[in-house]
Amino acid sequence: MSIVEIDLNALADVVEEVTAALDQAYRDSPIEHSELDKPQVVGENLKQFAQMVQHVDAQYHGTTDGKSREALPDKLQDLSQLGDYGLSRLAELSEWARLLEQDELQVTLDELSIPIALWTARNIGSLQELRSVVDALSRIANQTQDEDFLAELSGIMDEIANAAAPQVKADEDKSHAGRPWRMLNLNHGIVATRTHDPAIMESVFEQILLRLPEDAPTFFREGMEQVAAIDYPGHVREVMEKYYQMTNNPTLH
Repeated sequence: MSIVEIDLNALADVVEEVTAALDQAYRDSPIEHSELDKPQVVGENLKQFAQMVQHVDAQYHGTTDGKSREALPDKLQDLSQLGDYGLSRLAELSEWARLLEQDELQVTLDELSIPIALWTARNIGSLQELRSVVDALSRIANQTQDEDFLAELSGIMDEIANAAAPQVKADEDKSHAGRPWRMLNLNHGIVATRTHDPAIMESVFEQILLRLPEDAPTFFREGMEQVAAIDYPGHVREVMEKYYQMTNNPTLH
């Protein structure tokens, strides 16, 4: 199934199943965690979030009576806050899955972050909570070689990156190499390369130049090494070499 076709309206059902499984695992092996609400509580929060999403979609999308995002009730005006709330609660339930060693449930929860992030982006919201989304996108990308699927994935990564909150895009604190904004853009560059599509590559590479200027020389230098080692098609190598020359300015001997 296409990632875009994931039915966010089914979120409540998935969350209910996962929460029940996690709650049972918690009862079997109780773990005290001072910073996390219990799985059942987090699951209830997520179900309430899913109901709010359903309300927004049912009442303010696809109608012909002039209703729009601007007509949302005050409690739903801030779709950015709503989206981030869903992502943070999802991340918390995922952390419970990790602590309780429920690996399959953790993967399911992490991948649900993608449609939540897309829903927020497509409702003109902005995203603060990116870590779980970035991890899920990376895992999905690593599971396929299909160029069409990777092209779709690149488009999704573009939407999510564009919807990142201004303070995330500002990227002022560069002390942590694994920060989600950095990893999202670098992973996007890798996915774009694997599509073998020069237009996608150039579009994403331009964003790397703008968003991660300090990382760009290393990214394109390592990219050149990869396209040579894996024997990528010539047109892929040409695009990578163009940006390598732009950022590394090697001295000719």
